[in-house]
Order: sequence, then structure tokens, then C-alpha cells
Amino acid sequence: MLQLEMIECFKEACQRDERISGVLMFGSFTVGEGDAFSDIEFAVFIQDDEFENFEQKPWLNSVSPLAAYFIDDFGHHTALFHNGVRGEFHFERASNSSIIASWQGYGWFPSLSSAVILDRTGELSQYASLLVGGPPIREGASLVEGLTLNLINLMLLGANLLNRGEFARAWVLLSKVHENLLKLIRLHEGVTDHWPTPSRALEQELSTTVYDCYIACTSSAQPTALCAAYQQSWNWSCELFKSIVIPLNVELPHSIIAHVSTLLDKASANHNLH
Repeated sequence: MLQLEMIECFKEACQRDERISGVLMFGSFTVGEGDAFSDIEFAVFIQDDEFENFEQKPWLNSVSPLAAYFIDDFGHHTALFHNGVRGEFHFERASNSSIIASWQGYGWFPSLSSAVILDRTGELSQYASLLVGGPPIREGASLVEGLTLNLINLMLLGANLLNRGEFARAWVLLSKVHENLLKLIRLHEGVTDHWPTPSRALEQELSTTVYDCYIACTSSAQPTALCAAYQQSWNWSCELFKSIVIPLNVELPHSIIAHVSTLLDKASANHNLH
């Protein structure tokens, strides 16, 4: 596989460069899920006294020819290699290796050897060991409350947009709604391994029935279809409130829930869904 060849080349280049004190690989190849369409992802720690003069783009280009190297919308340094492979890179000072500990609850590694490519001092392994194990357990009232309130907030915004006639904006917002909805669905179904990106592997991890229900929550930006998708998303959300939110004694903003329902009914009526 092309990505595996690139990972080996990258490992060798890091080991040869004495300016690099440690390297951590993360993402799909670390947990054994990488395929021919996956990115390669690394955190690279540079000796502090070499950091300012370390030129990232030329260095990466020497490992594998670059088509582009830039900071993406998430603030990540992203490499587009000429061979079509994408790469995400975090270049940090060696003294900042403790940042890896902050990934707890988000990232994880099946073993230390699967993630730590280079560690000249042993310090990187110390922090990376905190993430060794399986996917973090997702549970608790605080987690569910945060997801629920964010979902209600976004649904209220979306319902307002539908009634205002801003369908393009409402369509874009629907994906944000679904990030929270999918996490509630994953909690309900007991499939939380891909929590940080809840749409990942959804086709394989949800039953056909549940996945079909999710498909019914999606749509084009065409007003009638979009209103129907919002209504379906909201109906499912309200079902999940009953099954996994209320049992945890999470206090729901019932007046806002009722208001969202009214707004969605109004938008649907305006577009002949009733």
C-alpha cells in the first residue's frame, strides 16, 4: 500500500535527522484501520534550539514530493502529496511533548509501539503511554447533557433559518446538527469507538434499520426535502431524549423544545409537508 511505503520513508527520514527528538503517528494506521484512501498523520517534535530554523515544507518535500502544504480550516498543517495521499502534521518543540497527554479522552493507541516512531529521550513515550488501550468509554450525565443542549441549540437555529427562507445556510447547519445527533445515536446503540468523527464507518457500525433512519434525516437543499430532513432529525432527537437523556435526570429546556417543534411545523406547513 502506498501509504505504508510513505510511512516507512517518513520513519527513516526522522531517524536520520538529529534535529527531531520524537515522532508520534496517530490516526487510522495507528489503530489498524488504514486503507488505500486514508491519510497519514504525525506529530513531530523538534529540538527546541532547532525549531525556528526547521523548514517544514522543504523537509516534507524531501521525503515525498509535495503538491501543496498549508494550514487547513481546522488549524492543522496539511500536506497534499503529488501521489494523491493527504497528510496531517503537527510540528512542535520537543519541550512541548506533554501536549500528547491532552489527547486523553479523544485519541488512543492499541500499543505504544504502534504510535511512537521515534523517542530519543523517552519523554514522548511517557506521555503517549497515557493513551494506550482501547477507545475511551463514553457515558455520564454531563456528556449527554452537553450533546443534548448543543443539539437543541442548533435545531432552534436551523428552524429559524427554515422559516426565514435561508435554505442554503440551513442545509450547511444540518451537518452540525447531525454531529450531536449521531453521538446520541451511538450512545443509544452502544457503538462509540469512532466518537470523535461520529459519521465514520457508520454504514458498518449501525444496523441497516438504524442507518436507514439516519438517511431519512439527510437531504438536498431543496426546501421541501430540507424541512422534511429537519423534521425527521428532530423527531428522532426527541425519541432519544426520552430513552437516554431523561433517565440520567438531565434537565431539559422543555419550553425551547416546544418552540422548536412549533417552528418546524410552521416551516413544514409553508412547504406543503402537511
